[in-house]
Amino acid sequence: MPYIGQFEQTRKINRAERRIKENSVPLKRIQQLFLSGELSQEFIQEKIGPIVLSDLIEEHEDAKIRYLLGGFENVFIDKNTNESLIINYFDTLRQLRYIDVKYLHYYAGLENDEKSKYEKNSKEEALYLQIYTKLERLYLIKHASTFDYFDFGPESIEESLRTELTKYGKNFVAFISKEFDVSHYEESIKDREEPQGLLPKLKLTE
Repeated sequence: MPYIGQFEQTRKINRAERRIKENSVPLKRIQQLFLSGELSQEFIQEKIGPIVLSDLIEEHEDAKIRYLLGGFENVFIDKNTNESLIINYFDTLRQLRYIDVKYLHYYAGLENDEKSKYEKNSKEEALYLQIYTKLERLYLIKHASTFDYFDFGPESIEESLRTELTKYGKNFVAFISKEFDVSHYEESIKDREEPQGLLPKLKLTE
């Protein structure tokens, strides 16, 4: 029915206009960086800009726009011209919900622990376990290889998991979040104790 399509288009336009107004400060910074000429304007206009504009319009969660624009701003700040890498970061962000990013930030040391509030076997705990598995699947976090994890997976106690960001996870969080410092993060996890019950490393013989 044509009027439904027209209604949806109008809704998206109104949503985009509102988001542009609400995020005028970071958008102004991005405009200034764009006009500075540090990066090819053709590269931004033809390659990266259309992706950001599309996500600005299509993204369902308003809370995620700050990360979208934070990544776009960092393209300029870092003078990043690696098109494949940038597109992959935006693809990853698109696959995450706001609550997923919140948990990723918790493992990055940028958010408080919310999961400790959840009751055992509650719907909220089940959601957290699904999020944990999702972050693992996207190669954003990793865990220690312990017997506990072998038996219980993400339901293992956190001390046993000893979760930390992967290399890609650290780079991704730095891309979307200005407040994340990779060096500070690596220093914070350097002296953590090894969890008990580590699985022995297998040695392959010819």
